[in-house]
Amino acid sequence: MTFPYPERPEDWQTAYTIQQAYRESRRVAPEVGWVSILAISLIATYGLLAVAKSGLSGLMAIGLGIGILIILIFANHLAFRNAVSFFRRLYHPPDGVSPERIINYRLYGRFKLPLFLSDLFPNISQFRYIIAQEGRIEKKDEWPAWQACHLGGPILLIIFDGCALYLERGNRFSRVVGPGDKYPFLEWYETIKYAVSLRPQVKEDKFSVWTKDGINISVRVRLECRIGDPKKHNTNATGLLCPYDPLAVKKAVERYALRWPNPQEEPSEFTWVDAAWGQVTAILPDYIGGRLLDDLLIAERRNGQILSPEAHEELLERLNKNTNAFGVYITDIQLVNIELPKEVEEQQKKTWEVEQEGLATIIEGEAKAYNIRTLEKARADAQRDLLAAIADGLKLHTGDQLIEPLLVSLARILDESLQTPMVRASLANETLDTLERIRRSLGNRQ
Repeated sequence: MTFPYPERPEDWQTAYTIQQAYRESRRVAPEVGWVSILAISLIATYGLLAVAKSGLSGLMAIGLGIGILIILIFANHLAFRNAVSFFRRLYHPPDGVSPERIINYRLYGRFKLPLFLSDLFPNISQFRYIIAQEGRIEKKDEWPAWQACHLGGPILLIIFDGCALYLERGNRFSRVVGPGDKYPFLEWYETIKYAVSLRPQVKEDKFSVWTKDGINISVRVRLECRIGDPKKHNTNATGLLCPYDPLAVKKAVERYALRWPNPQEEPSEFTWVDAAWGQVTAILPDYIGGRLLDDLLIAERRNGQILSPEAHEELLERLNKNTNAFGVYITDIQLVNIELPKEVEEQQKKTWEVEQEGLATIIEGEAKAYNIRTLEKARADAQRDLLAAIADGLKLHTGDQLIEPLLVSLARILDESLQTPMVRASLANETLDTLERIRRSLGNRQ
């Protein structure tokens, strides 16, 4: 069976179709049928020749034919049982997987029938299907999903938004298929190697780093990343909520590796999320190691606080520069917590308390200065208003003949002004004494 390896990612989704699967089935099933017919013909011919030579009657010939047919049926059943037994020993399928159904499905295939007959005979005309969503294959313990992962098709792949499948053929890359308006179809010898989630993935962990002044601190970091560039994704054009880039999926999956740090434990898989996290544990210590502890925690320092928007953008840019090479995009990184050594934390608290006390002293001094300025201004304004009132009164009386009315007016103005508490409170003591003497003098003159 020939199968092209498409070079363009745009052709991966439809590289193998259900029409091709039907054509492949027509090749396999007839071959099995012809072999069976040939075996029956040979045995029947041999039996007829034996009957003709021995001179047996027709009834005995019929009986011999029936006996040969029974032998053939028994031989077929025995061969099938041996095939099932060999299948179990070779692949060790789980308990929920039926080798009998897999052998029948792959051996005899499916025949394309009209629609009304297809619904009546689904086991003859309809291919099996599996569902993939949220980065996993549904009903993985059933035989269609097991077959798709270990043997191959032909199987219809229904892939939901936010999921993609990495396919191999002969332990080498074949193609990546995902959601879309056209359902992909698994070829006979293609297998599903990985089901990949295209939704944002979050990883949170802590690790130790050294600052420029030689202080070892523990930081807890929260990373959010995804496969594919979200800036290039157009939801209205594709109808998908999550960006689907088959080439980015291929690059991300090819970062997978087997991790086995402790031979006494089971090995674990190194995924594309782990690869992105590896960039965090490399770039963030480099960023922190170039700065003093106070530079990282105090916003006014010249090197930039680590929680500031500027530092956040710088870290995102450096991370994406490295992760974009394998199809992964960092959408957010957060410094959740910083743990200082106990002695350093106590010293920092004392330092910050002194700084806070100094800041409080500065604020208190500025407040007192403001109060003094306000009070002096109020006094100046009150004296100005009083003098302005006296001046207005003088304008109304000119000439020596108006001495008495002028004195009466001044006395009245001084009486009204000095009886106002706000004026008395805002005037200087010397001004009050002078005005009191003028008021008493004018009162005596009257």
